Amino acid sequence: MKYLTHPLLLFALSICLSNIYAQQSSILESYIQTGLSSNLALQQQGADLRKAQESIRQSKALFLPRLTFDANYTVAAGGRKIDFPIGDLLNPVYSTLNEITQTNQFPTLANQQIQFLPNNFHETKLSFSYPLYNSDLRYNRDIQQQLFQSKAAQKAAYEHELRYQITEVYLQYLQAMEGEKIWQNTKTVLLELRRFNESLVKNNVATKDVVTTADYELSKADLQIIQLRKAQNDAKAYINFLINRDLNSEVVADTLLLRTPVPVYRPEELITQALDKRQEFAALRAGMQAAETDIKRNDANSKIPDFYVGGSLGFQGFGYKFNKEQAYALAQVGLSYDLFDGGQRKSKTQEARIESEKIRTQYQQVQQQVALQVTTAWNDLESARNAFQTSQVGLRAAEESFRITQNKYRASQVLLIEFLEAQNRVTSARVQSALAWSDVILKDAAIRRAAGL
Repeated sequence: MKYLTHPLLLFALSICLSNIYAQQSSILESYIQTGLSSNLALQQQGADLRKAQESIRQSKALFLPRLTFDANYTVAAGGRKIDFPIGDLLNPVYSTLNEITQTNQFPTLANQQIQFLPNNFHETKLSFSYPLYNSDLRYNRDIQQQLFQSKAAQKAAYEHELRYQITEVYLQYLQAMEGEKIWQNTKTVLLELRRFNESLVKNNVATKDVVTTADYELSKADLQIIQLRKAQNDAKAYINFLINRDLNSEVVADTLLLRTPVPVYRPEELITQALDKRQEFAALRAGMQAAETDIKRNDANSKIPDFYVGGSLGFQGFGYKFNKEQAYALAQVGLSYDLFDGGQRKSKTQEARIESEKIRTQYQQVQQQVALQVTTAWNDLESARNAFQTSQVGLRAAEESFRITQNKYRASQVLLIEFLEAQNRVTSARVQSALAWSDVILKDAAIRRAAGL
């Protein structure tokens, strides 16, 4: 019987320490691009970014003149009134004048009650306002732009994370497929063994237990295959979740990706590159700039007043009329400055300084975390390389032992249990070696994620 070898393992051994950078799979890249355009969490990030853009537009609009049309008409009854004794004041004077002139030219007047609420009153106007100088507006625009930069960097950081998530789960999907192939090959060997044992029983060379033992080993192989198929289905569903497709959609397998050469990295260079390229730092820098701008805004508010101009043009009076008597124009020039605010501006300035210091400390902490993440990822990759090399030594020994034991079993020189032990060892060695190389590929993806590649 010809024993089996796994082509992935033979190829991977020759390229394990290659210095050639990995070539991205076109199939995987298509899934990544689908995820970047369709992932629901990323769409939420995009919505936050568009919202920040609108905040910038709103901050810029505050610099422009504002023209407002306002029209109102009032009908009122009751309410407070004031007595105005115009009759008591003028009637004696008018009576004297009538006597002097011997006429009734001056009438008798009644006392009046004036209602506070205006009745049958309207005002229709155009109002104009324009801020000549307002430090809040300028600094608010700068802050909104810096917050937009922070949101953009956060979105870019999530895109990088999404790339890694899709890559990782896709590699796990391929890993489960490769594991299933190994167990399918093992099952082929066991079926061959079962047929051979049946011939021994028919020829009265062995008892029936050799057949049932082979059946038991076959059931173990079937169980492993079932578990690996479940792992494939779980990984497939997660890939579809990340790229926002139906969870049962088929996923095309690019098994050549598991043969990708993995480069040798230098941790110092990776750390430098991570500190330069990771978008988390761009987001923190933008947040730090926003906090420092807020300090400047509060400082400017305490030193320089706000200047503005404005005015109104319209009609105002009793009865809904538009004539010269009701027409009016109003112009205003003013400034505003808080002489005393109970220490509010000083407290706001101190609050902005505390926020700036907090982000600065967070920046330093993230630098240490990223350096640790890169170092750990590099250690994991080197450990995975060594584990793969060790697994290759064990695989060659297990395959040679199985070849010898297989030949002896056919010549009736060893027991069935010895054959099964050899077969289990070679299967286990193949699985371990395949998993070891898959782990190298996964650790390579992890180090690229940590370094921001």
